Amino acid sequence: MTSRSGIRRCTSWLALLGLLCCAGAATPDMARADDLKDGQKALQEGRFEDAIRAFEKAASQGYGAGRAGVGQVWLRRRQYEKALEQFQLAQKMDPLLAMGFFGHAEVLRQQEKCTEAIPLFQKATELDRKFPEAQLGLGECLVATRQFDPGVAALSVGLKWGAKWRPRFLTALGRAEESRDSLRAAGIYFTRAREEAASDARVRRELGDFYFRRGTWALSILEHQAAMALDSTDVETHFSLGQALYYDQRYNDALDEFLWVTRRDPEFAPGHLALGNLLYLSGAADVKRYAEARAPLETYTKMRPDDPKGWSLLGRTDYYVGRKDEALTAMQKAEGLGDKSKEMYTVMGRIYAERKDWPNAIRNFGLGEPTPRDLLLVGQMHVFQGNLERADSLYRSIIERDSTTGDARFAMNELGKLRFRQKDYAGCISWMQRRIALDPNSGEAYYYIGLSHKEMKLYAPAVAALRQAASIDTAKADRHFWLGILYAQMAARPDGTMQKDTLRLAKETLVRSVELDSTSKNAGVAHRQLGFYRLLERDWDGAILKLERAVAISDQDIQALVWLAQAYQNSGNRSKATEYYKRVIALDPKQTDALKGLEILNRGGAASPKGGTQ
Repeated sequence: MTSRSGIRRCTSWLALLGLLCCAGAATPDMARADDLKDGQKALQEGRFEDAIRAFEKAASQGYGAGRAGVGQVWLRRRQYEKALEQFQLAQKMDPLLAMGFFGHAEVLRQQEKCTEAIPLFQKATELDRKFPEAQLGLGECLVATRQFDPGVAALSVGLKWGAKWRPRFLTALGRAEESRDSLRAAGIYFTRAREEAASDARVRRELGDFYFRRGTWALSILEHQAAMALDSTDVETHFSLGQALYYDQRYNDALDEFLWVTRRDPEFAPGHLALGNLLYLSGAADVKRYAEARAPLETYTKMRPDDPKGWSLLGRTDYYVGRKDEALTAMQKAEGLGDKSKEMYTVMGRIYAERKDWPNAIRNFGLGEPTPRDLLLVGQMHVFQGNLERADSLYRSIIERDSTTGDARFAMNELGKLRFRQKDYAGCISWMQRRIALDPNSGEAYYYIGLSHKEMKLYAPAVAALRQAASIDTAKADRHFWLGILYAQMAARPDGTMQKDTLRLAKETLVRSVELDSTSKNAGVAHRQLGFYRLLERDWDGAILKLERAVAISDQDIQALVWLAQAYQNSGNRSKATEYYKRVIALDPKQTDALKGLEILNRGGAASPKGGTQ
């Protein structure tokens, strides 16, 4: 809209103003007219802050046209809440101001609320019978609500409004045909508009937008560049060009356009969203981009707190920069506003999984598109919850997808462990052997094969597998621990004597296990067994040292307490021996070794240790 027609549309006071000007009189209305003209000129040139200052000056004098002008600026920046507030104030200040109703309607149209917008467009066109923007909005909203014939009729009216407005109505008719998939007819309208107004930047941009919607990015880029050559300062044109470049996968060029937009007009909300989105997507290749994406996305959520897409992108970005609490809060807000992005749900699933909130993690992964690695997590969560059949199904699906991948090898591992938990030892061995066929250096696979053979009392293959596990996973205490326990079981003869070579291996392996881990439950058992061997060697002090460690780890280990009492008894420390025997009886009043030990102490004798292994 030109500054002259815009001011004419504000109210009927301009007729009087013209007479006063002819008479040379200076009036407040003249000052207001200058403010409105300055505001319209600044708005057309993209100097939005200057426009707001000029319009505010007019509005501060009580004129609705100034308030509507401020609304126009916020509308151009697509900050709809702020724009709507200004247009509604303008309606109250001047109920006969067509621009107030048009602006209100245009906000609704851009928010895809055409049913609500139509009566307001009609009101604006009733107040001003030749209001091109309002006529365009009315026609487009009638088309959007599937009222094609009335919509085309409304748009056809503008074809008679001269060379300036005719091309704009031609492009609107093109969009009407496009909406009912008449692309040939739509193309004819857009081509006619370009032929009639080849030097109109707005028409060239709208043709570029048409090509953009059709997915012909190269043509869209050409038309937007032509529009930019005609008006290099228009923020909307730079933004639309950036979008076309982005979809044409010319990401660096798109980045330049979005940066230009946000620097030219920091209040243009879509620019921040587009910039943040592009930087976020670049984060997969360069993690530094995630940190760069935060600022524009945070800015966008402040400008458009009602848009779920902004919160969703900010939440996912926060996840990748390590702000996981903030990430979850933002994505929950996005979900509450209606976002259903599968990627968002996948990221939320990961956060809940890290928090060990299995039900919420499983729910969100179910709504997302989890990767094979995510599915492995889901499988483990099902195991934790006892849903073993579901876990089994997930692991098998990963293997069936491609059995040679790292994720498939991990799934085989998990299936093997699942079989072990179910005491299906043969099944465990089968899966772990398949795992080893893909990776002979899988210590965990050999470990579970060894444990399965041990449970099946097949000691020779159990020893072979556990030795292999310990040789691969040299720093994992449990590999050495279970090999040591197995040696201990094999060293003990039925007559109570020990096989010396196997006993030596048991000692060496258990010592290695407690060197690697001296505090776990397994370490307590290892200390207990090593303490027992010291008892057999009549090394009472050495036995006491090992057994005290075992009891410190597990103060209710009855066997360790019994052997510790015997060690003290044999070392001559009767009071300590009595103390530990009584602790045993407190835990188990019928424990025969403790009862017998106390009886011997009462008679003044020493104890004889009895053999034992796990």
